[in-house]
Amino acid sequence: MSSDALDIEKALEETRTLNASLSSDLEKSLGQIAELKLELQNEQSKYQNLLREVYGKKSEKIVEEDPTQINMFDEAENDSVEIPKPAPTVIPRKKSVDGKKRGRKSLPAELEHIECLHDLSDSEKQCPCCGKDRPKIGEERSEEIEFVPAHAHVTVHVRMKYGPCKCDDFEESETKTIVTAPAPAKIVSGSAFSNQTIAFFLVAKYVDALPFYRQESIMARYGLDIGRGTMAHLAIRAASRLDRVITAMQKDIRVSPFIGMDETVVQVLKEPGRSPTSESRMWVARGFREEKPIIFFTYNKSRGGVVAKSILGDFTGFLQTDGFSGYQSIGQKPGMTHIGCWAHIRRKFYHVYENENKDALAFEMIELIKKLYQSETRLRKKLEDTSISKTEFMKLRKEETAPVFDAIQKWLFINAARVPPGSPLGKAISYAMGQYDRAIRYVEYYLVTPDNNAVERAIKPFVIGRKNWMFYDSKDGAWAGATLYSILETAKANGHEPYKYLCYLFEKLPLAKNDEDLTLLLPYILSPENY
Repeated sequence: MSSDALDIEKALEETRTLNASLSSDLEKSLGQIAELKLELQNEQSKYQNLLREVYGKKSEKIVEEDPTQINMFDEAENDSVEIPKPAPTVIPRKKSVDGKKRGRKSLPAELEHIECLHDLSDSEKQCPCCGKDRPKIGEERSEEIEFVPAHAHVTVHVRMKYGPCKCDDFEESETKTIVTAPAPAKIVSGSAFSNQTIAFFLVAKYVDALPFYRQESIMARYGLDIGRGTMAHLAIRAASRLDRVITAMQKDIRVSPFIGMDETVVQVLKEPGRSPTSESRMWVARGFREEKPIIFFTYNKSRGGVVAKSILGDFTGFLQTDGFSGYQSIGQKPGMTHIGCWAHIRRKFYHVYENENKDALAFEMIELIKKLYQSETRLRKKLEDTSISKTEFMKLRKEETAPVFDAIQKWLFINAARVPPGSPLGKAISYAMGQYDRAIRYVEYYLVTPDNNAVERAIKPFVIGRKNWMFYDSKDGAWAGATLYSILETAKANGHEPYKYLCYLFEKLPLAKNDEDLTLLLPYILSPENY
């Protein structure tokens, strides 16, 4: 072979090597581009979720858009589109369910009614012709609500004292020499504030989300110098007196047939060994005693599953949670049926649907889950109306949901093979597949619903309050908050007016001598009509 042929062969070999190298580099670059695109897609999804969390609507309801409507923020892109002028419409006045026209609501009959008489002067009553008084022919009445601002007064409790009798037999008896009328029962002994006043401070913060520093300024307007530190101290002392109630509530919730659990972030500034910026947790469990709800809050610095175990104790039954890994080992405990949450599964697909330009695949799963809720709403209404029994309810629910469950499972398996697992939709599918076996178990007990939203609603008042007072100053404050939220939220869930119930509890609890007396004061045992 000539030298020229050798040179050509060598050049061809180098070209093939270079092409192979370039092909390899190109394939690697394409792979990196695909990974970067996927990473960008995930980051854009996170960004959209953050925007929605801060600025967007909280509802996850999907509303079909009207194609004739133009986004007001896209005017530059749509300036060539002629906006049709709507024809004038007459909006009929809304009517109530009974068909009557809506109007001003009648004023509460139970409020005190004070009549204020308005009359003409003597000269105005006189006839301008003869000077005699005009005859009275009737009257006109109108009502208005007058709210009297809060006012404070000092109640002086005078306790009468009586000494020894001067009879001959008294000295020989073992009767007390001096007897005094008993003092009124107080939830915080020795306090300068009445039970009702302490209840007012606590309900304002833990029900109305009014921080103590705002209450301090409100009290100052009424001439009362009550510092926020004093109110916080009262809350901690009152909560410590409620320990018997909390113990009874925890005992009852542990024998509930069904418990839902959740937790949320809380910040405690002064906790030994921890930074003020450290995140702690407020846990909530929702159970039942004789189908009456019990809502139990617990503070802990940890989010670990060991905290959930300590709250549940020896509980066995149905436990419903989100997909947090800390619950997994608990759900495997003998006698425990761990149930998942369809709302969390749906939320993953809803975010994909919103972030990925109304993703069609995500919408398919949303529509399948929607069928579960439609069935649940219809059947539960019949159960509440006593049209069907609990046994019939569970039987019908299993029959109606079985084909939907099969369709969901089939959809997940098919699309898990099609969708990149690292994409937002792939992650949603992966989460749903991991939760599926637990999520379908809600049909096994009539008190369980498809999701854990009842627990999330129970913890919502705490979350709203946290936006106002931001953090707890101490661990004792966080513990007191958990105690008071437990009692007040359980009272609300059982139809009590929280201030009225707390006043009654503060009055009667110091007098409760045994467990039977205490049980009658529990918010899910005591009826609102009984005090």
